[in-house]
Amino acid sequence: MEQPTIRVFGLVIGIDKYKSGAVWNLESCVDDAQKVQRWLRKDLKVPKDQICVLLDNHATKHNIEQSFLRHLVHNENIQRGDAIVIFFAGHGSTAAAPTGWFHKTSVGGVAEVLCSYDFGHRGVAGISDRSLQAMLQELSDAKGDNIAVILDSCFAPLQSPSNIRDRRRTRWTPSEKVVTSHDLLDGLWPAARKQTSPRGGGFCNMINPPYTLLAACSTGEKAIEGKDGGKFTLAFLETARETPLHSASYVSLLQHIRPKIGESQKPVFVGLNTMRPVFDAVPFSPDQAYYQAETIHDSKTLRIGLGAVHGVVAGTEFSLHEHNYRGSRNPSIAHVSVTDVYPTWSFGYASHPVPTACWAQIKRWNNGGGFKIRSKRSLSMVRQSSGASFRSVKRSLFHRPTW
Repeated sequence: MEQPTIRVFGLVIGIDKYKSGAVWNLESCVDDAQKVQRWLRKDLKVPKDQICVLLDNHATKHNIEQSFLRHLVHNENIQRGDAIVIFFAGHGSTAAAPTGWFHKTSVGGVAEVLCSYDFGHRGVAGISDRSLQAMLQELSDAKGDNIAVILDSCFAPLQSPSNIRDRRRTRWTPSEKVVTSHDLLDGLWPAARKQTSPRGGGFCNMINPPYTLLAACSTGEKAIEGKDGGKFTLAFLETARETPLHSASYVSLLQHIRPKIGESQKPVFVGLNTMRPVFDAVPFSPDQAYYQAETIHDSKTLRIGLGAVHGVVAGTEFSLHEHNYRGSRNPSIAHVSVTDVYPTWSFGYASHPVPTACWAQIKRWNNGGGFKIRSKRSLSMVRQSSGASFRSVKRSLFHRPTW
């Protein structure tokens, strides 16, 4: 039976190699982006054409902005309320803000930027916090606020002795020698030119953002990477695979991520919708490979909503699960072997006590053996009405389907 299309769309960006020789290269951002892509594809079952991936030299400022428009804002396949995931792994930085960048009540300051592949080359200043805010507002106006922005970067970490020692493993680069305040202003997203920002805003301090931001660390902290990936991305993906995401909020997800990283780096999640289920539960649709089961009499005797007409026979084995949602962790909590079969349901005994209501998935058909049936009257009526032999009726009713 065909499963419904997962309504998730992603823009995934990873940059290790930078065009400017003044920007240190990284070593695992591309790998992180590919891991996120695999998670979306294999775990959440997102179709390939719903994910746009930009790696290294493909992730120029122009390409990022155009992909944002083409793949997300102007994508007619995205319906309002569909889940949108934007992932960025690469350098972050800060740049001196020009006059007029902030509100009139603000005096001086710096802007935070995401470093595109061509950051620092011929005046390219990357994607500023002010630009991203305007971009995401435009996206939210068009497609709704079910938007998750995941940033594995950092911005102006404090130059403490430990941070200096970790410089080579930190996803941050200075901008003083490669970007000017004039470059920052020239690179603004068109809609952002009409707005100003509060001083000290940055990516993690936006006012009422119409999206949920998942950031590797707060301002002044460092985002660390190793050969196996960014600490934040690794912790995020590990948590996502360990957690029943269909019932988890962003806040509860953060509570599980932080202990995996430790005190050296503190991720922050901000936005009006952090108490919502992850991706507003859009990817976690019912999986039709699971069938309803319920206990009767005691916590180990089960009635399963699958019977002889579906190919079930005595000895058919099921695994039992707490839910039936795709893309959400769902380990087996027990096994059951069928003992009695009826046309559209069956009985069995679980290996362990289970909840009153659970879900069954076929593990082994066992069609080589015999079966018990409690429908003589029904079979007799079918035989009389059709004139077919009992053997042919039995064969047609209990032949295991090929799906």
